[in-house]
Amino acid sequence: MEKKNRTKSLRRILLLGAAGMLTFCIIPLAVLFLGCEDMDPQLKGQLDAADAAYSAGRFADAAELYGEANRLSPGNPRILEQLGNIALLNNRAGEAQQFFLEALRSTPWYTNFWPLNANLKSRLSLAYYRADRFADASAAFLDTAGPLAVGPLADAQGLGRQAGLLAGLATYDIEGPEESRIGFVITDPLPVVEVAINGLPPVNFIIDTGGAEILLDDDLAEKTGARIGGSLQGTFAGGKKSELGLGLVDSVAIGDFLIRNVPIQVLDTDRWVSVIGMEIKGVVGTRFLMHFLSTIDYAGGCLTLRKITPGALEDLDRQIGRGTVKTIPFWLADMHVILAWGTLNDLEPMLFFVDTGLAGKGFTGMEAVMKRAGIAVDWSRAKEDIGGATENFRSVDVQIRRLTLGSGPNEVVAIDVLGTVMEGGLQTLQGSHGFQVGGLISHAFFRPYALTFDFTGMRLILQ
Repeated sequence: MEKKNRTKSLRRILLLGAAGMLTFCIIPLAVLFLGCEDMDPQLKGQLDAADAAYSAGRFADAAELYGEANRLSPGNPRILEQLGNIALLNNRAGEAQQFFLEALRSTPWYTNFWPLNANLKSRLSLAYYRADRFADASAAFLDTAGPLAVGPLADAQGLGRQAGLLAGLATYDIEGPEESRIGFVITDPLPVVEVAINGLPPVNFIIDTGGAEILLDDDLAEKTGARIGGSLQGTFAGGKKSELGLGLVDSVAIGDFLIRNVPIQVLDTDRWVSVIGMEIKGVVGTRFLMHFLSTIDYAGGCLTLRKITPGALEDLDRQIGRGTVKTIPFWLADMHVILAWGTLNDLEPMLFFVDTGLAGKGFTGMEAVMKRAGIAVDWSRAKEDIGGATENFRSVDVQIRRLTLGSGPNEVVAIDVLGTVMEGGLQTLQGSHGFQVGGLISHAFFRPYALTFDFTGMRLILQ
């Protein structure tokens, strides 16, 4: 009877040809199949504990619990996928690739076809992309998109086409000294530096870890001859959406460095002049910064980029050993979402998205979280605000009594921080990663410090 019911279910899936159905079917039907067989009670208890730790953001605990579950049920694709997700959060892309590939090999035949394997294929795609293995990423993203690329699958198709442009190139090919210091044009409301694309004169870019790649204004992309291979639907502040172009440029010059074959995103940035106070033609985002040992030195008014060498990492370790800095572990979700533990007023610790691009403000969170923290949100004082999308959103400023990042002797504390609440919120704060992110911590919090990102040791260093 079980086999007959499974066969009937499979027939129903194969009949689902309508494009509008696909994005709703991928996860529920995969769960349906995986739940067909009875699970050993010990394994179920282990998985429940692991899932709870993961959803709470306790990734080290989750890794240990999933590892034990994997010993109880070797080759279980769901466990392998979660171990891959945790490896990717720790920026161990090669290890994540092995877990995802093993999960695909272990997935039963009746779920290992498109679109039921699209979610797992998308995780593998991201692991390849994170490691700059663009030929493999292109193939995996296009497999994820499948024959009917609609909704999120269309985004995978765009990423696959972009990665195809990058395949075979020596991407992020860095020429220059061991270190370069790039002075800020301005520091507030966001740091601005000069960047030159494809040999043209330098123009103003903001530094924003909320951005993924180097981002170009659409006019600049056309002027520089940037190659565009695809697009995706970006979700920005207030839940507003705009299309992002995806491609590459031959070179990015910043300070004393020339970096060749750099992935880019493209967006109209003309409206940002009203926020920044000057014309902005692009963004220096996280995936560019992670190819260096990068320091946003707010206090010193400069961006310092160092090549990632054993010597540079040893120097950083010596600096940490002298006890003059705060060191905070972080994790990396998706392309660029930097996560670290912090607190808001008297609430329990929660994961924060370290996004330095909230102009002039130190924090934003969902209204419900703000109210739990005792922060008054008065929508009668709301104003029109501008984000990355072409459509404005409403926001209201709030005052935060106490905001922290890190813990114990490495806790960094800020008092009376200006924050904001956005109508529509932010997608990252709405559980889209499978774990809860409590808020976004940004510019005003980091303003007194030099903030270093070490993507090798997965630590933030504040001095």
